[in-house]
Amino acid sequence: MKKKFNIYLSFFLLSILGSCSIAGSWVYEKADDYLASYFKNYANFTDEQINEIENVTENYLDWFTRNELPKIRAVLVDLKDLNVNNADTLIINTYVKGQEFIEETNNYLETYFVEFSETLTDLQVIEIGNHFEKLQIKRKKSRKKEGIYSEEVFSDYISGFKRLNIKLNKTQKDYIRKNIKEINDTRYEWSVFQEKWVEELIIILNSRSDQGFDNKLTDHLKAFGSLGGKEFQSIRKMNEQIGIEIISNTMSNASEKQINSFKRRIETYIASIDRILSNRSGD
Repeated sequence: MKKKFNIYLSFFLLSILGSCSIAGSWVYEKADDYLASYFKNYANFTDEQINEIENVTENYLDWFTRNELPKIRAVLVDLKDLNVNNADTLIINTYVKGQEFIEETNNYLETYFVEFSETLTDLQVIEIGNHFEKLQIKRKKSRKKEGIYSEEVFSDYISGFKRLNIKLNKTQKDYIRKNIKEINDTRYEWSVFQEKWVEELIIILNSRSDQGFDNKLTDHLKAFGSLGGKEFQSIRKMNEQIGIEIISNTMSNASEKQINSFKRRIETYIASIDRILSNRSGD
């Protein structure tokens, strides 16, 4: 889960295989190990629980490869036909698909998380709470070092386009810099809402022996995507819309050289997926 709202979700599908295109499908095949290692740090789990974490993350990678990766490939194939006339439509479609992929992943993992939570001990729940507290302290320290929000967002956009093999010209950079000023800085509010969500999560985990625990935890996990209430979600949606418009307008006014460079990068991503799917079909 992102530590701050990602207003550049349109970049999601375009960069998800970046590491694979550089290091090959080996990186992708190790993704379940990285994910398992991440969850293992939450508490001192038993050997049986660790085996369950490893099985779930391995099964998740298999599921993602079988069900989601072909869909991502299809989106990338569509993006290969991007031009200044259809950029708006394709960027919006990419954003919508990105939302769908995230939702599908959340739905897949929620069931396993709820089942796994029922095996936790009181001490492990305390350890999980302590783990989140350490993360929150780390984020607070990091926030003190944060610079001007618009400059950080501008830098993120430049980096995002660079990953897509697009070198922006001065006019495009000026356009981005001007329009990101409309984006609201929600970093502090997001952090507060996230901390409250974690506090409620620990309370729910402590009631895991109560009737209705499964539904209560599932509802809480789903609520993560709508933190802060209607007003905050409205600001978030507005930020996302501005982000989509910046990306689509920039691509709609891209030069032929930039478009061709972008397409070459997309072809690299597609080739990475093809290698992964080919390797998996031989298993």
